[in-house]
Amino acid sequence: MAQQQKGTIFGTVTDSSKSVLPGALIEVQGSDKRVVSDAQGQFRITDLAPAEYTLTVSYLGFAPFTTTVKVEGGQEANVSAELQVASKNDQMIVTAERLHGEVEAINTERTADDIVQILPANVITSLPNTNIADAVGRLPSVTLERDEGEGKYVQIRGTEPRLSNVTVNGVHLPSPEATVRNIKLDTLPSNIVEDIQVSKTLTPNQDGDAIGGSVNLVTKTPIDKPTYTLGVDGGYTPIQNGRALWGVDGTVGKRFGVNKQLGLLFGGTYDRNNRGIDDMEPGQAIGNVNGKSFAMINTEDWRTYQYFRTRYGFNADVDYTVKPGWNLYLKGFYGDFLDYGSVYVYTPNAGGLVSNSGAQTVFDNTGSMNYREYIRRPDQGAFSMLAGSNQAISSWVFNYQFAVSRAHNYGGQDFPTTNFNGPSNVTFALDETDPLRPKLSPLGGINVYDPTTYSIANTEYPSYATWEMDYQGNASLARTYSLGSHASTFEMGIEGRDAHKVQSENDQFFNSINTYTLDQVLGRASNPNYYSGFFPIGSFTDYTKIQNLVASQLQTGFAPDLNKDHIRSDPANWDTRERVWAGYVMDSIKFGKLRFVGGLRIEATATNFNAKEVTLNAGAYISTTPVTGNGGYINYLPSIQAQYLISPNTTLRLSYGRGIARPNFQDIVPSVQVDPNASPKSVAIGNPALVATKANNYDILIEHYFQRVGILQGGFFYKSLMDPIYSTAIFLPATDPNFPGFLQQQSINGPSAHIAGFEASWQQRLSVLPGVLSGIGISANYSYSTSRASFPAGFSGGRIDHPALQRQAPNTWNVGLTYDKARFSGRFAVSHNAANIYAYQYVHDPTNPAADNDPIVGIKGPLGDQYLYAHTQVDIQGSYRMYRQLEFVASGLNLTNEVFGFYTGSPIYPNQREFYHPTVTIGLRWVPALEK
Repeated sequence: MAQQQKGTIFGTVTDSSKSVLPGALIEVQGSDKRVVSDAQGQFRITDLAPAEYTLTVSYLGFAPFTTTVKVEGGQEANVSAELQVASKNDQMIVTAERLHGEVEAINTERTADDIVQILPANVITSLPNTNIADAVGRLPSVTLERDEGEGKYVQIRGTEPRLSNVTVNGVHLPSPEATVRNIKLDTLPSNIVEDIQVSKTLTPNQDGDAIGGSVNLVTKTPIDKPTYTLGVDGGYTPIQNGRALWGVDGTVGKRFGVNKQLGLLFGGTYDRNNRGIDDMEPGQAIGNVNGKSFAMINTEDWRTYQYFRTRYGFNADVDYTVKPGWNLYLKGFYGDFLDYGSVYVYTPNAGGLVSNSGAQTVFDNTGSMNYREYIRRPDQGAFSMLAGSNQAISSWVFNYQFAVSRAHNYGGQDFPTTNFNGPSNVTFALDETDPLRPKLSPLGGINVYDPTTYSIANTEYPSYATWEMDYQGNASLARTYSLGSHASTFEMGIEGRDAHKVQSENDQFFNSINTYTLDQVLGRASNPNYYSGFFPIGSFTDYTKIQNLVASQLQTGFAPDLNKDHIRSDPANWDTRERVWAGYVMDSIKFGKLRFVGGLRIEATATNFNAKEVTLNAGAYISTTPVTGNGGYINYLPSIQAQYLISPNTTLRLSYGRGIARPNFQDIVPSVQVDPNASPKSVAIGNPALVATKANNYDILIEHYFQRVGILQGGFFYKSLMDPIYSTAIFLPATDPNFPGFLQQQSINGPSAHIAGFEASWQQRLSVLPGVLSGIGISANYSYSTSRASFPAGFSGGRIDHPALQRQAPNTWNVGLTYDKARFSGRFAVSHNAANIYAYQYVHDPTNPAADNDPIVGIKGPLGDQYLYAHTQVDIQGSYRMYRQLEFVASGLNLTNEVFGFYTGSPIYPNQREFYHPTVTIGLRWVPALEK
């Protein structure tokens, strides 16, 4: 009977320093059985008939390991596979911190079932990536939407951020914002994760709401060797009289017990960045003199941002191995971002148009100046806590998980703001000699910056909060079996998630009924070299003085505006509930050189919401009415992945999968939210009729792995979208009874769209070169994409063309050079994202279709669609090991002072152009020894 029972081989893969090697490929020769070592380097091969087997372990950068294992019926055979470095020149891979991480990442990508790219912690911190988005943006086919000098949202393969998913240890992470479903990744510090995994294709056991891809943040876990790290740094940015930054981070972890069965780890990070920003935001318009139309601006904001931003986070891990094959774990992750600061804004407003003579335009004497200060105090954060167990019993593996996740945003949408009316009856001249820096200047020698000529018009004190709480649980079981001589694994599972999203707002507006001038509330802040001295700028206020003044004069000097209170606050109060139930079945099977992984995932979504709708008459508040609604839908998401082994180190991958992307919570709430202080004034309208976007995704990829630690990839992808959701922005006519001239923003479903692209990447350490050159490495990737969107019939914007999809950058590339030799490690990187559409706002005139191609009034003119500028950024970092584990680190961020901003139609029509200047940082790090 014992001889008829099946046996098992289990073991651990390590290098010569006893560090575990995750992602190693373990194969039983003469069969189709293959497994991959997990994050602890462990593996398990079941369902083996009693016999003697030859086991091979392969890992790029290391010589193959081969051993003979005798399996007895009903018994487990233990194997300890210690791999040796393939060559003397490659010895650095087990002694250099970053190289060690790169090797692990490449091997994990090689053995993955799906198309995935991995950024290990040591690579993330080898460049000045201050948050998760900055790090992810260096991967192939990933572009960033930036904000305040940092990455904010990731956009994978030309898709908007909503079409990608973010998870922590595989658990969905909610967004701290109410306006979007996708998470602000600048909320999360980059140095408290073990690695970042970006899946370009999905298997059925992954969430289906990831048309573009899925970003999984894997938190740190304790390893066999004790972990003690500590880093401190400080830096300087030469802008606005100089701005400083500093930070500290550390990790402590260890395994305990005779067999190291208990693991404990805790890590934390803190950084303070006193960022300064010079921002210019013109208001594009079209003028007409003597029947000739021309582009011009009639207003612009000159903005100075002085921030004191704080980002901190923690991660913790407790795990216990009950026995080999049975693990319990508890993982926690928290990140918080205090995006505090003050913003000072001078705004010239031109009067009526008088003349235009090429680069100069003159207006009449009805122009005016305005000033405002607002203070930002948003607290944005997210946490995730996960408890689970995985247990192997014979050929079965059971997994159970329960997670609680929460995100919040307190004060992060509206900010305390005070508006000042400045000099009136000003004659302005517009100089557009440099179209990227259009300049409105007063004529007649008038001093438009005299603080005694500015008086408070009104002030607002908003109270805002949004939060989302998610509860998620899942269970799965998998069984390995043999189909004839072919090794197979069957898996099935269920998952449930309950998400509750709430937004609360209670704004208070006050109109000044007395005269209070700007010189009464002046502060110490200044920016004498604003925009490199191109624009003159006036004095700045102190908002604490403004608040004290308003508080002392509240009864006699400031009158409440209850009409505006209701219009702004009531429709911004809502809550939604979303429940997702999912189940899946999948199977993997290997036929010689061919491997298939396929299955079906079914997701059922149910939503309900409570909101408020405001009734207006000629812009005046009438009443507020409660509104409720609900909806639901079921999605069937099949997928299949195929791998063909062309040679031992060359693989062809083919993939098909269906994914979805749910609408943003706020977009489906039937509310009308007004922002009269935006530039331009705006009104956002909800659309309860929105449905989820669906997509069929096709991929083909060929990849070759170099034994001397490298990878070369190239492939194509195609996504066919149904019911795509478009963010539209349309200027309402001046005759609109409620919002004359406002920019109306609303999300709508289009009938269809598609996106296609090509991506390639090359990463290799050139250790074959002689002498000092053997420390050189290269990392480069390029992607090209193209897309086509269709608008629904009767769309209020009247569009009949087929523009590109929003956020689809046609060209994206990254180039990095590395050098690792002896005590020095350095990295130089350049990243580029091409311009892409941010929002559709061009309005087609059906009575004059030829106008679409007009260079002034057409799609490419100053009232065309809104684009994000192209962005090319240069960063550098180096470290030198001074004594044992003590390193000196220096970095340079944004060395080319790259611009961030938006334009309409063509790059010469800017809506926003802001600069941050380069940042230089130095620091010290104590890192664990990776012994030779």
